[in-house]
Amino acid sequence: MAPRLIITGSTGYIGARLVAIARERGFDAVELGRQPGAVWRIGDEPAASDLQGAVGLVHLAHSWATPPEAAEEENVNISGTLKLAEAAKAAGVPRFVFASSTSSRKQALNIYGRTKFRIEEHLAASEAAPIVRIARIGLVYGGPRTAMYGLMAKLAALSPILPMIGLSRKVQPIHLDEVAAGLLALATGENQPLQKFVLAQEKPISFAAWLRILRRAQGKGNLRFIPVPLTAALLACRMTKLLPLIPTVDPERVLGLAGAAPMESSESLKLLKLNLSDPAMVLAGELGQTHEEQSRCEAQALLRYLGMAPTEIQLQRLCEGLRREGLSPLGLSPAMIRHPGLLALFEPPANRTRHRLAQALYLADLASEPERTPSKKAGFFGAMLAISSDVLLFPLRALLAGRYR
Repeated sequence: MAPRLIITGSTGYIGARLVAIARERGFDAVELGRQPGAVWRIGDEPAASDLQGAVGLVHLAHSWATPPEAAEEENVNISGTLKLAEAAKAAGVPRFVFASSTSSRKQALNIYGRTKFRIEEHLAASEAAPIVRIARIGLVYGGPRTAMYGLMAKLAALSPILPMIGLSRKVQPIHLDEVAAGLLALATGENQPLQKFVLAQEKPISFAAWLRILRRAQGKGNLRFIPVPLTAALLACRMTKLLPLIPTVDPERVLGLAGAAPMESSESLKLLKLNLSDPAMVLAGELGQTHEEQSRCEAQALLRYLGMAPTEIQLQRLCEGLRREGLSPLGLSPAMIRHPGLLALFEPPANRTRHRLAQALYLADLASEPERTPSKKAGFFGAMLAISSDVLLFPLRALLAGRYR
């Protein structure tokens, strides 16, 4: 019979990967609260029958519904984690792994970090302390582009100039698969001499360096920063909920970054036999688009900008033309690929034969010509609107067109 491993928070970024890896390694990964006939949420008293016979329990679940001003005794993350740990000990589970964070500090700027710290204190003083193992997890990256990792990847690729806070703060990246391996080792391995483990790179890097790694891995150029004060960043977080086309940023994430500080991880990694990979090399493989993929995305954007619904033959024709003329890829940003109308800002005021974007648009026009149906001629008002928009865009085009020269 496969050894039974219980996991909470199994639908989250880390939890889903942990379930997959545990099953690959022959464990019966039980998703607490997800199995048929067993409804459980953090704060509930788990049934003893759901816990008995397990070799370990990994607690990843976290409720974001607790109001920031709630008293400690009303914080379901604190009381619920303690209740689960004590129930696990009573059911004979030999190891209880609590997923904490390197932002866990008594005076952490964000509520999440302070809450994790209080949970650690309560677990250490509880009856369940002998079976508790605390995993303080660093900056997780890799796998699906979701959670904080997905947000950072999008921001890094959005523009070559990025307003950002905490650029000099030190972060300790760790790949999603490495986090899952560490948690699995803690939950199923022999008793360890430590109660607290740090799952993070031994050598911290600046947050600015981390963002540059993310950008380069996506095939983009250099990244320059505009330092932003914390108060301005928190205001911007509120604005992201109102503005389209940009990712929404949770103030908790910003505060967590602003209060980040490195933790010693070498002993933990040695005990768990984890050899962490170089993030730059791993991300280059995961995020890097081939020239063919990037050229195809750009070709679609160019044709859509000209008002076409690209066909397969048009895309093939344009990609071949761009490659032959040495214009593949142009290096269009993800925002312009998603919203081709933005290309109007970078198109030169006049059709310059030596301007790369102008050449690419000319090729796109040629590539679409054989299948193009005659369009109605613009009326007087349409022509006036086009002329007015060109006049209004002229200053921006004169300023920005140099990017693709």
